[in-house]
Amino acid sequence: MSSYDYILKKIKGKILSALEIREIIKDTVNGKLSDVELAALITAIKIQGMTNEEIINLTQAEVSTGNLFDFGSDVYDKHSTGGVPGNKVSLIIVPIVAAAGLIIPKTSTRAITSPSGTADSMEVLAPVKFKSDEVKKMIKNNGACIILGGHLETAPADSILIKIEKNLHLDPFGLMIPSILAKKMSMGVKKLVLDIPCGKGTKFKNADEGRKFALFFKEISRKVKIDTECALTNAIQPIGHCVGPAIEAREALHLLYDYKKGPNSLIEKSTDLAGILLEMGGKAQQGTGQQMAKNILKSGKALEKMKEIIEIQEGNPNIKPEDIEVGPEEAEFFSAKSGYVTDIDNSIINKIAKTAGCPQEKSAGVQLFKKIGALVKEGDRIFKIYAKNSSKLEKATKIFNASSPVILGGMIIERI
Repeated sequence: MSSYDYILKKIKGKILSALEIREIIKDTVNGKLSDVELAALITAIKIQGMTNEEIINLTQAEVSTGNLFDFGSDVYDKHSTGGVPGNKVSLIIVPIVAAAGLIIPKTSTRAITSPSGTADSMEVLAPVKFKSDEVKKMIKNNGACIILGGHLETAPADSILIKIEKNLHLDPFGLMIPSILAKKMSMGVKKLVLDIPCGKGTKFKNADEGRKFALFFKEISRKVKIDTECALTNAIQPIGHCVGPAIEAREALHLLYDYKKGPNSLIEKSTDLAGILLEMGGKAQQGTGQQMAKNILKSGKALEKMKEIIEIQEGNPNIKPEDIEVGPEEAEFFSAKSGYVTDIDNSIINKIAKTAGCPQEKSAGVQLFKKIGALVKEGDRIFKIYAKNSSKLEKATKIFNASSPVILGGMIIERI
């Protein structure tokens, strides 16, 4: 039987053996399956689901077709299931964890559906494409990096499947879990913290859905020998105030240079997740990890480690937040009335940012000046759009004017 026959078997709802899954993945990497055939497989997995055993076998099959790294010690990492804009926490977490002496080779992807991925923002500060030997040298000398994972040929089948998933607008758990774990296993990761944003616009609409996924993910990761802690995080509004590759990099640098500049949501989420890794690595006692992470951030040790990461990745270690250019086209928006911010629509923020040019144009982005709970007076500045050219700025402005993502409270629930 061929891989095509195995895909037909899955379409009919039958369970695939480890051998059948390995054949499908091998043929995927070797280019023997068409996009249509892979789309059929992805759709079948979405409809029929995958057993725990199938997910484990798929994870191991993806790992077996790519490069493997062994850094000679326990390796730590953080991953997010995504969906919340402005989630530049890896730019804070990695230097904190590395400054504490843990090994963290952070591999990331470019943005798929969001205005910016970790690799997009990091590329504003330093190159992110490196060969395997270069990465090994980075980790040996520095213990950390923030790089583009797809360039290392780890779990290559996953990159192929993701492209098809993106076109189908599908991301079934039966593929998402192997996608995460295969890349971590390939990098030698032994301890992982998984950030699971919960809220409108994410993969998990509420904490109950996130909790079920977390327990399932932990069970699968245990079977492939990765110790995982999951954190359900609030996704009702962006992390920090900035969304877009360059402006997120600038906001992260502001925090690394001066703890007092916040923003609070970025401080709390970054140090919470970093603290879990510090506890998993035995650097902090249970319940004290976040405070240790905050102390590392406040002391400037995280900044120094970030400078080392930037330098080893051939960037300018002395780059300052004000050196990062955004725009140059800008548009500011002011509140037409007074009130309290009762809601933020992340989907509109993403739409505005992408219309402005994100993530392809790194200088594009948006900035929020008021978030949920804030008092807004008539005439207060609430939002700003940055774009590379006036045409994209105009299109993004039209979206904001048609439907502001910053919602103020009032007696009217909805205007129809």
